[in-house]
Amino acid sequence: MFENLKELCLLNGTSGNEDAVREYIINEIKDYAEYHIDNLGNIIAFKKGKKVPQKKIMLDAHMDEVALIVTSIQSDGTLTVDTVGGVDASVVIGRQVIVGREKLVGVAGAKAIHKLSKDEREKKPEIDSLYIDFGAENADDAKKYVMPGDIVYFSSDYIE
Repeated sequence: MFENLKELCLLNGTSGNEDAVREYIINEIKDYAEYHIDNLGNIIAFKKGKKVPQKKIMLDAHMDEVALIVTSIQSDGTLTVDTVGGVDASVVIGRQVIVGREKLVGVAGAKAIHKLSKDEREKKPEIDSLYIDFGAENADDAKKYVMPGDIVYFSSDYIE
């Protein structure tokens, strides 16, 4: 069971693009339960028991996760992003991320603290003040690998 949980947790499934998670779940339940996919992409599964129970159990979980989406490519090759779901910009800074279809490793950054004005230091960072750096030399280099609309996932380990 923990191996399945680990595999599920390591799949990327941004809101609106839960295909990998959905396919994994279907592959795991198809021989054991009846299921269908509704118009929103939810899996509705039903597992019959050997007898009619007095009480039924329902398991419910999200397939999606929060992430970032590339909004533009800057001249220096860094990316501007917006949020997909409820992401607090202050917890993004310094996080390792996985960028786009090529699954490139990057890091979320912000203006260096010594370059912030007194007012900027006292305010919580906004998402539009952050950038993603994945090592591109410039915009032309970045455009070989990433385009606006690509998803940026948070890189995280599975820990029991």
